Amino acid sequence: MKIGVPRERKNLEKRIALTPDGAAELVSKGHQVLIETKAGDGSDFPDDSFKAVGATIVPTLKDVWTKSEMVVKVKEPDYSEYEFFRPGLTIFDYLHLASMPELTATMVKSGVTGIAYELVQGEDKRLPLLEPMSEVAGKLSVLNGSFFLLSQNGGRGVLLGGTVGVRPGDVVILGAGISGRAACEIAVGFGASVTVLDVDYKKLERVKLEFGSKVRTVFSTMASIAWAIQRADLLICAVLIPGAAAPRLVTESMVKQMSPGSVIVDISIDQGGCCETIKTTSLEQPVYEKHGVIHYGVPNMPAQTPRTSTMALTAATLPYVMKLANLGAAQALRSFADLRAAVNTCNGKLTNHAVSEAVNLPYTPVESALEGLN
Repeated sequence: MKIGVPRERKNLEKRIALTPDGAAELVSKGHQVLIETKAGDGSDFPDDSFKAVGATIVPTLKDVWTKSEMVVKVKEPDYSEYEFFRPGLTIFDYLHLASMPELTATMVKSGVTGIAYELVQGEDKRLPLLEPMSEVAGKLSVLNGSFFLLSQNGGRGVLLGGTVGVRPGDVVILGAGISGRAACEIAVGFGASVTVLDVDYKKLERVKLEFGSKVRTVFSTMASIAWAIQRADLLICAVLIPGAAAPRLVTESMVKQMSPGSVIVDISIDQGGCCETIKTTSLEQPVYEKHGVIHYGVPNMPAQTPRTSTMALTAATLPYVMKLANLGAAQALRSFADLRAAVNTCNGKLTNHAVSEAVNLPYTPVESALEGLN
């Protein structure tokens, strides 16, 4: 199979979807790997490192897309890539289509097969391709939040760990999944006062077992969320419903009750965000202020650590890329339920029910859509 890896077009996105080691594995199985020139520079994987393992460097974005049978990316396709969508092409990346109706409609109309990293799910219900970047985003959420709490960055001047004679800052984390626990780890390391809320008792129990009395665990209700947010210096929103739009748990009235100069970091912004006042920002312009509160809505936080993120991502995705390449997309999707569950578009159909509800397009079961795929 011809596998293309383009340079990411999202603002300041320096990750690449494949390391040279990953490319070497694919080449060793007889596949051709096409890398757009300079695609790996931001992760410190120069063109020569790919050439050395047998990958082919191509000069343009068009070359990658038009010469490949499967395109492997990190983030969702950029608008400049829409023109290359076509039947018979497979796209494998983080899609998050529930918050992107235009991209969804374009993919459906084109007939492209779109497989979302974030929806690959094993029998144990884990999300193995989402977890590495969720962990990175969780850890970075506290680092970024603490940065914008500094007075010169518009924050209220709170040191999360406090100091002798001064109480620590309050970090409130909505969600005790992978990203929430990762945020908790960093916040506890800072010495902050940490409160974690979730509706899943088992997840809260895991947090309690891991961090003990250093963390307050609270069952999540609208009342408990309102109580916790009112005292937060830093609010981390880390709630995920796989494939669906994030639930709006933080109302505008709750935000108005927060102290001036406090910070909200919404990790769930990829799925629309779980704060009513959040909107998508960028690494170039990461924050804005509303009701006196600093809002951080960057959807690609792991791009801030591109080398670590790229290596972690390839380690997780490579086995699935290999399945798709070895068998071909149609056979791999029929053979592996974990990949089949991640199909969002196929043969001109939208095959994810949660995305269908979010973007108001008709839903077709993936098994039906696969009947016409060769």
